[in-house]
Amino acid sequence: MFRNYLLIAYRNIVRHKLFTVINIFGLSLSMSLCLLVIMQISKDIGYDHFHPQPERTYRVITELSDPQGNAWKLASSPLPLRDALTRDKVEVVQLYPVLKGRATEGKKTLPVNGCYTDPAFFRVFGFRLAKGNPAMALQLPNSIVLSHETARRFFGNADAMGRIISMGSLGDYLVTGVFEPQTADTHIRFDAYASASTIPRLEKEGALPEKLQNWNAYSDAYTYLILPDGVQKKQMSGNLERLAASLVDDPSRGSIQFHLQPLDGITPSWDDIYNDFHSGATWGKIMAAAGIAFIILLSACFNYTNLSIARSLTRAKEVGIRKVSGATRLQIFGQYIMEAVLISLFSLMLAWLLLMLNIRHRVFDIIPETIVTWQIFLAFLGFSLFTGLLAGSLPAWILSAFNPAQVLKSMPSFHLLGRMNLRKGLLIFQLSVSLVITVFLFAFYRQFTYMADADPGFDATQILSLQLQGNPPDLLMHEISALSGVENVAATSGNFGRFHGERVPLKAGKEDDPVKTSLFYVDRQFIPMMGLQFLAGNNFLPQRDRSLLIINEKAAATFGFKTPFDAVGQRVWLNDSSVMQISGVLKNFHFENMGVAIAPLAFRIDSANFQLLNIKVNTGDKAHTMNMVAAAWQHVYPGQPLQAYWLSEKIHEDNAQKRSITTLGVLALMAIVIALMGLLAMVIYTTELRRKEIGIRKVMGAGSGSLMMLLSRGFIKLLLIAGGIALPAGYLLSHLFLQNFALRTPYGLGSVMLCFFIMLFITLLTIISQTWKAARVNPADSLRSE
Repeated sequence: MFRNYLLIAYRNIVRHKLFTVINIFGLSLSMSLCLLVIMQISKDIGYDHFHPQPERTYRVITELSDPQGNAWKLASSPLPLRDALTRDKVEVVQLYPVLKGRATEGKKTLPVNGCYTDPAFFRVFGFRLAKGNPAMALQLPNSIVLSHETARRFFGNADAMGRIISMGSLGDYLVTGVFEPQTADTHIRFDAYASASTIPRLEKEGALPEKLQNWNAYSDAYTYLILPDGVQKKQMSGNLERLAASLVDDPSRGSIQFHLQPLDGITPSWDDIYNDFHSGATWGKIMAAAGIAFIILLSACFNYTNLSIARSLTRAKEVGIRKVSGATRLQIFGQYIMEAVLISLFSLMLAWLLLMLNIRHRVFDIIPETIVTWQIFLAFLGFSLFTGLLAGSLPAWILSAFNPAQVLKSMPSFHLLGRMNLRKGLLIFQLSVSLVITVFLFAFYRQFTYMADADPGFDATQILSLQLQGNPPDLLMHEISALSGVENVAATSGNFGRFHGERVPLKAGKEDDPVKTSLFYVDRQFIPMMGLQFLAGNNFLPQRDRSLLIINEKAAATFGFKTPFDAVGQRVWLNDSSVMQISGVLKNFHFENMGVAIAPLAFRIDSANFQLLNIKVNTGDKAHTMNMVAAAWQHVYPGQPLQAYWLSEKIHEDNAQKRSITTLGVLALMAIVIALMGLLAMVIYTTELRRKEIGIRKVMGAGSGSLMMLLSRGFIKLLLIAGGIALPAGYLLSHLFLQNFALRTPYGLGSVMLCFFIMLFITLLTIISQTWKAARVNPADSLRSE
């Protein structure tokens, strides 16, 4: 029975080559996108499953709220929390990621991004050591465990155990362990892990700020715990709630709460959490990607459904004869499902080739190291079967329901559906989806082009930015300042365009509510270099650099000063402890992405936090400038690779979002191509079905123009209906999208109608290409059988 089904299905597929090609190509396009999404989702949901007790392991996150009701969730928590939980006999480990800077071993100096932790790390997490004893590796002060990659960078194939690595002011560390290569995905990835027992000495010496007993430092440590046997999450949450309540003296000035976040809920996550040291995918992004892929797949499935239903009249007699011969409805249903599944499997083969092309050229942002495991292969196969069932179920159900007595009469008036039948509805859906995506894509393109071309309020032209990589800037600044074509050199903790820096609480009065303020650490040359305009006050004074702040007018207004001049000379409190004086107020400018509203901003001088060196040049030969700077870098820091970029190009690239536009453009093109292929197939089928009618009308004197209009008007009407549905939906979606930006492009009826007319033009070309051909056929050829 199965063999017969398969053979008949194959013959039907081969017999109708054009419709088979249309179905397979449309399905393979959409399936290749779905396969990408399946691969990405399988990677995104596979984080941190290798730990000993992932279902009972949690991270403690902090929620802060102010008197106005604003709340922020932080992935971090205060350092004293570890001791408080340990007293309750809870297995706790903290990661304190301040082990950063240049690490030196012998003549080799490399950047290291590490953290301090304790021996409980190996009991809570499932990381394994290739060398060293997990019970002792982090027991003694100044011990360090290296990742496999870091050990290779420093020592190659030589044994790292017992070697000494110097971290500058943070001291020297003895290598007591090396991790195995990390193959499983995890949100915890550091170059090195040093013993937390080193921290008290570093705080005493001033190498680290004193935070071991500071409950107000919420953004430093990351706390993980395993629930003890017999203790439920609700009980532990209650303990944390009582602990948090004890830390708040005056609830009217804000509150603090601690929450438990499941280890397997960190990546992907439903929550919007700040200062996580690994920002993986969110469930929102995963659901959005899956939803878009499913809609495009649905559009391709509708092509198959539409064509199958359209061909139902030609296959009605086949169904009637089968039923008269004794076939049951279930057997006929199975026959047509077999055809759909076979086409889906053929489509899977082509989709696989398209998938490989995409991974090679990275049209979509798929992780390149993703490999196809047998689980993913089974998911692909199961998805292909699901697609066949999805596309074939409705046609199979309708065709298997035909009454043999009715269909064998060859009644010309036999109609499958009503006036606005399912075929038209499916075609309207396809055209509507294409229009909605086109309208939204145009809004997306307009918005990011607008942002890329807008004036941010500062001058980033001719500025080359270097990553200091933990090196002191003074010697390099002196070396580069002597180069020809260099106008100025300035150091900073971060650049404009995307803010990756520190947000600190600032208060205009000791008892006032704190204002979250973005803080840049700069030197005196930075503000003039960037072309920032003072509304009041002056730049930093050499005698009082470290006690001065320069703020923007947004910060001055938020602090309650009526004018920028009122703010100059006033005192503000930084982190509740440091008293600073406002030296100047700058005119507002977009220091973050152009779509982000301007927020309170402050500048402070502190050379310990410099991470970048900006070089202002007056020459147009960028390649020559880069070569000179690279030579100066190698002279000061021999053997270290230069990391540099042109600031204006980087900001334009971030604002333009070219990769996202390309991705959306490919999605829109896929949706349009699939819809047009379905439309083309329907036009071909309709003109073929009405071939004799066209011949008779031509004999009766009808011209080619009137025949083209006769054949086209039904499809044009469907497009107009689709436009009536899709244009308001596309405009609403675009409007909601644009509301996310403080700086928005104008987007009105004209833009929406432009998208519609483009779609109308493409659709008319598709329709006319076939109706014109049908109208030009000699009636003697179409009526020859009569």
